[in-house]
Amino acid sequence: MNKRILILAADNLGLGFHQVKYPDIEYLKFPILINDKEYRESDIYTAGWLIEKYKKENIIAKSTSLVKGEMIEIIERNKNKYDLIVQVIMGSNMSGATYAIAEDVSKMFEKTIPIINIDSRQAANGVGIVLLRVIDIIKKYQNPDDIIRLSQETVKNTSSFFVMADLNYLYRGGRIGKTKALMGSVLRIIPVVGLLGDDEDGEMLPIGKGRTFKQANSLIVNSIIEKMKENSIDKAKLINIISVNDNPEAVSDLKEKLSELVSCDKMIIGEPHLVEAIYLGPKSYGISICFK
Repeated sequence: MNKRILILAADNLGLGFHQVKYPDIEYLKFPILINDKEYRESDIYTAGWLIEKYKKENIIAKSTSLVKGEMIEIIERNKNKYDLIVQVIMGSNMSGATYAIAEDVSKMFEKTIPIINIDSRQAANGVGIVLLRVIDIIKKYQNPDDIIRLSQETVKNTSSFFVMADLNYLYRGGRIGKTKALMGSVLRIIPVVGLLGDDEDGEMLPIGKGRTFKQANSLIVNSIIEKMKENSIDKAKLINIISVNDNPEAVSDLKEKLSELVSCDKMIIGEPHLVEAIYLGPKSYGISICFK
């Protein structure tokens, strides 16, 4: 008997919803605070809208944790329609509050419907990569133990790299300390930071820096190649590139380098949501890769 499985995710995927090919999925939206006023993504409040606002105004934007009541409402509405709910969420290393909410809600419903919370240990397009691979797993396996085990392997095999034109957006959003933010602006460099799935601490790590975006791109590609060599991987499973569409030459250069030097089953050009634009800021972009 095939189990009816609902996936629950949020809008910090680095993917357009149309790029997620799974019929039984629902999305939560992260509340966004801009100068203490709350916004949710809509046709008006988009990633592009926020980037333009960053360029024209001196604003501070932050995201808050997912709303517990909204998560409960979705599960209440679907608990009798499905046999299992799988929730793919932002990493506990990035938002401990969001993961704690997901765990609390799963305990609330433990006698009603089983809920698996997949800790992606990623942000933005890294969450989207994990989601797509979890969908592949669910299509083949329906036993909860198999889903958990294989999803955890996917998380360990997923890494993200972000080219940050200005680290101050990460700092203002509470993702890094002031010292790291000052590093890029003072030295006039382009930092590359990463979330590496096989890093036990799960922190956002400095990968390196470049004087130009092309140098930063070469650093990313070389880092990926080295990691593939270390793990004897000839071909990666999936790549997702995300940008806010205001640095097309740099993104095109990254795509060309990856296409030439990194063998991959599939490459996606993702779409940022409002919540991702908070931390990227103007001219920044990122790549996530699932190695196997």
